[in-house]
Amino acid sequence: MVCFATLFVWMLAYSSMQRGRQAVGHLNIRIERDGPLYMQEQDVRDWLKQHGLRLEGRSFDELNVSNIEQILQQNPYVAEAQVYPVGDSVLNVDMRQRNPVLKVYNAQQVVFQIDEAGVEMPVNSKYAVRLRVLTGFLPFAPEYGLNVCEMADTSEQAVLKQAFLLNDFLREDPFWDAMFEQIYLTENREFELVPKVGGQVVRLGHWEDKEDLRGKMERLRLFYLYGMGDQGWEKYSVLDLRYEGQLVATKRRGF
Repeated sequence: MVCFATLFVWMLAYSSMQRGRQAVGHLNIRIERDGPLYMQEQDVRDWLKQHGLRLEGRSFDELNVSNIEQILQQNPYVAEAQVYPVGDSVLNVDMRQRNPVLKVYNAQQVVFQIDEAGVEMPVNSKYAVRLRVLTGFLPFAPEYGLNVCEMADTSEQAVLKQAFLLNDFLREDPFWDAMFEQIYLTENREFELVPKVGGQVVRLGHWEDKEDLRGKMERLRLFYLYGMGDQGWEKYSVLDLRYEGQLVATKRRGF
């Protein structure tokens, strides 16, 4: 039994040694995504090439897997990367794509995005992704890789955290998600919503927490259902939810 165990261990070691000497014959790149296409296999190959990483044709012993993963995760469109050998000559590259959920135009019209985890990321001009837009008084530049959810509430950029949470709230409800295409931040650091139809401005102001926001939006929902009247969506120019327990509607001229 001792001899058999020794032989078994030796065979495993020998197999591992032989495998280490083998060259990578195929790079198997797999990209997990929960949203629209934002990165493809060729983009990954181009990124590796830009960083001087030629993997195919090199022996497994030469590869620093940890270093490859770190370089892949430096890509602003990559949330996570894992690299490992499979079979005799295959190197798997498993990646998870960042999925943007909000597009931001700052005061200087610099465009960036925030992904579903709250991380700032650049726009990839190669792929068109339709997102809700945040505009208004946003005087700061993007910091790619920064998680807005981790910002202190006293920070000037904390409005990005609030906007991200508001956008998440809208995304959770199919009606609101379809209704609003823009979030606007006023000079007084209050939020407004711009719907796709009707042309009203919905003034949200501030809210204490998610339940407070939910209460405001429920008042708005009830108004849409029962308060519009026969003249429809064009009747009002402003729907103001800034007052506790109220919705103040301003009619357009001519109605």
